[in-house]
Amino acid sequence: MFSFIKLNKMLSESNNKTFFKLIKESSIEEIIWMCGYMSGLLSSNTKKSYNKLNKEEKITEKKITLVYGTETGNAKNLAFDIYQKAKNKKLQMKLISLDQYRLQDLEKEDYLFVIISTHGEGEPPSSARSFFDFIHKNQNLSINKLKYSVLALGDKSYSYFCKAGVDVDKRLHNIGAIRIIPLHKCDVDYEEESDKWFFEILNFFQKKKYEQNTKDRRKKVCGKVLNNILLSDKKRGSNKEIYHIEISVQNEIKYLPGDSIGIFPENPSNETYNIIEYLSKDRKNEEYEKNIFNIIKKELNIFHLSDNFLRKYSFLSEKKNIPYNQKWKLIDLLKEFPIKKEFSLRDLIKIMDPIKPRFYSISSSPKAHHNEIHITVSRHRFQLNGETVYGHCSDFLSKLKEGEKFSFFIHRNQLFRLPKNPEIDIILIGPGTGIAPFRSFLYEREAMEATGRNWLFFGDQHFYADFLYQTEIQNWKRKGIINRVNLSFSRDQGKRIYVQDKIWENRTEFFSWIKNGAYIYVCGKKTPMSIDVEKMIFRVIEKEGGKDPEYFIKEMKKDGRYLKDVY
Repeated sequence: MFSFIKLNKMLSESNNKTFFKLIKESSIEEIIWMCGYMSGLLSSNTKKSYNKLNKEEKITEKKITLVYGTETGNAKNLAFDIYQKAKNKKLQMKLISLDQYRLQDLEKEDYLFVIISTHGEGEPPSSARSFFDFIHKNQNLSINKLKYSVLALGDKSYSYFCKAGVDVDKRLHNIGAIRIIPLHKCDVDYEEESDKWFFEILNFFQKKKYEQNTKDRRKKVCGKVLNNILLSDKKRGSNKEIYHIEISVQNEIKYLPGDSIGIFPENPSNETYNIIEYLSKDRKNEEYEKNIFNIIKKELNIFHLSDNFLRKYSFLSEKKNIPYNQKWKLIDLLKEFPIKKEFSLRDLIKIMDPIKPRFYSISSSPKAHHNEIHITVSRHRFQLNGETVYGHCSDFLSKLKEGEKFSFFIHRNQLFRLPKNPEIDIILIGPGTGIAPFRSFLYEREAMEATGRNWLFFGDQHFYADFLYQTEIQNWKRKGIINRVNLSFSRDQGKRIYVQDKIWENRTEFFSWIKNGAYIYVCGKKTPMSIDVEKMIFRVIEKEGGKDPEYFIKEMKKDGRYLKDVY
């Protein structure tokens, strides 16, 4: 921050007096607005000057504008609150009232976020009337590149609840703008819904930031399988197949605990051959070319075909009315709805969807496992059209042998990180394969000699058959790396016991930890596990702590102390 002495040297005497008079007589809201306005002005002027100095370099930062239309002041207060939160999260945006917004700037915006209340019989507030009329009456707006979202304020006791916001959202969409976050409607008590809206904005830009480096992040790394170990024990009653896979990489790769790897699974060779052979009858030998086999095997999806693909395929097929309400394998589709004779395998390939990557949490630590990455994989199985089938990627990974190679890329997860301060306590709740990132966390905390306490909640079905990483967890407990560990094996007794039950059993100590600054991490299945765990945490906060659980958790999320990685 500049001192007054420095400001005195930077400003002329007359400007100095004017400046301090203006600051002294302005409200906090007006000062914030002036800061936003000057920031936008300086950004524009800096860009012009910079381009003159160096025409080869480009400024790639996108403009983010937050506008508000208010009648009673609620939208204005909320806009200032969100603007301040954005600044605290290092998200640079310009804030301006709609009655001061230059309408011709709309076509120049990259991102526009609108907070608008409803007045009278569904009308926009007077401060937003010009903007409202401009977008509804101007038929020549060019805003196809504009990305936007609307937060509508209203009162449910009135017939036209949030109508002005609904109208703005619908109109911007209809004239070509891209809605990046759905419309949120707020009643008189707007705090909770507006917080959700802001967090969605924040998450969007955090993900956008990551996607700017997609090419680098998805730079494929070749790994060789060192070990592929079945962790679950069928002989002792496990009905699961959980694999611990260790991957060796030649060159050092950068990742952090909490990150994942993205894997593009290959299609089974027999399934690939079946498709080529089925379509190669009475066709040219070129269909047998090796490159066709490799394209289908390594690049194209042949399982769980999308509705979009089925629609395209219907134009190639002799028969119509393909049912969309079932999961199709390509070979089954080809047999039941054959392709017309005039179409070839190459015509089919043109409309096929690419194989999508599957993500697996990294269960190793860069500090403890040099040039290695470990993952924990559950081989999924389910019924499809009367037969048992396996998950595409988990089946592919489960069959990898020692020495075999495959490619992957690092997927950063900035929203699931260890505390920067190693003295902070952490609570890890990860039943089943949810233990994977916490194995990474614990190895990392051990390697860096973190002094913060670690509390682990782990559970599965059977102690003797499903206790993943049992030896490592017991060693960490013995060495004091894990300070507390609570286990729940649901099928080992008459009454099923889950991790949330263990949280309740230890509710006094649990609340003491989070009240004193501990971070909570939850990883594993979204439903029902993460939902049941969160309900129990709410109950502990209310019953044991005597606090409002919604407010308490909201504050934890704001501080980055309540983090989930669920699927």
